[in-house]
Amino acid sequence: MIRGAKQLLTLRGPSGLRRGAALRELAIIEDGSILIRDGLIVQVGSTRRIENLKEVRAAAEIEVAGAIILPGFVDPGIQLRSLSAAALHKRRKVADSHEESLALLRSCLQHGTLNAQLKAASQALHVDADFTLLRQLNHIGNSPIGTLRTWRIETNLSFDPAATADFATAAHLLSKRKLASRLEIGGRLDFRTCQRIWEAACENHLKMNLAWPNDCASLLPDLLDHLECHFLNSLDLAEPDCDLLCDSQVPVIFSPTGSLLEDQPSDRLRRLADGGAPLALSSGYDAEEMPVFNMQLAIALAVLRLKLTAEEAIVAATVNAAHALGLGHSIGTLEIGKRADLIVMSLPDYREIPRRFGTNHVGMVVREGRIVFNRTGWKVSAA
Repeated sequence: MIRGAKQLLTLRGPSGLRRGAALRELAIIEDGSILIRDGLIVQVGSTRRIENLKEVRAAAEIEVAGAIILPGFVDPGIQLRSLSAAALHKRRKVADSHEESLALLRSCLQHGTLNAQLKAASQALHVDADFTLLRQLNHIGNSPIGTLRTWRIETNLSFDPAATADFATAAHLLSKRKLASRLEIGGRLDFRTCQRIWEAACENHLKMNLAWPNDCASLLPDLLDHLECHFLNSLDLAEPDCDLLCDSQVPVIFSPTGSLLEDQPSDRLRRLADGGAPLALSSGYDAEEMPVFNMQLAIALAVLRLKLTAEEAIVAATVNAAHALGLGHSIGTLEIGKRADLIVMSLPDYREIPRRFGTNHVGMVVREGRIVFNRTGWKVSAA
């Protein structure tokens, strides 16, 4: 039992994506406690009610008075770069890449991210390097954090029948070997290349992500039925694009870290939120372009630079991000029957997350009911 949190952010609410007013509802319990058994949440509520339950008598207790508890962060946009073809022949560099990926995921865990989408980014339709990276990520599996693997096709190549034929074969192998469950279209592809990628994804039962903006707008009516989520690479959106994303039935994932490079941050995200877009938040980590993995910082930037409220940013970083990974049924909120993935933050109020940016406030991480990170003085006591 984790007891006595000053604020327990359960995020209980509608079962699907949150948008509009629901994007601002945290369902907070003051002086809240959670009872966990076999990795699942079995009770959640006020400390007075929980501590009087019969099943609590034999439970170990963790006292977290003065702190806040919220669902573990979900990062749907960690982008990893594959090694060059030359480096593939050097085993030491491959091993180094594996260790770097593992170290990154450990750091994510320590900063409160418990689940993430890992994207192997391709610079062309020749995929040996990407396969090596995806095999490494497959070997890492779901430890230290839960992962979903995606192959990102990022190229400006025009249509090449030979290259796209190779790609179709690669997509089949990805699916057969279970190295990835999704494809993501990035860059500015011509119509025929984009169409071939989409067809190969469908043929191999791979889900689709679409990075926005993209030159495949003519395919959108068909693509929308197969997409898992949109990624906003830029908030420099035209009005028709804003309208389309506001009406989206899949998560619209954005990263605020790019706003650091802009003199005047865009107000488009605020317009998307007001228009009812189902927003999800990502760190936008890219080893080369934006090596920022801290979701606490992402929340702060979404509030301070892109005009979201603290409530909207937290919902976007938890329940909506969980839906972006297809995991909204099991994580993203703290409710009975869901997985006990949660973080304890050494803050008196959730609104302090964006105010006190630049510091890791995570004191404890609980994953599937087990304490996997603890840098506090809190001790587990037997009942």
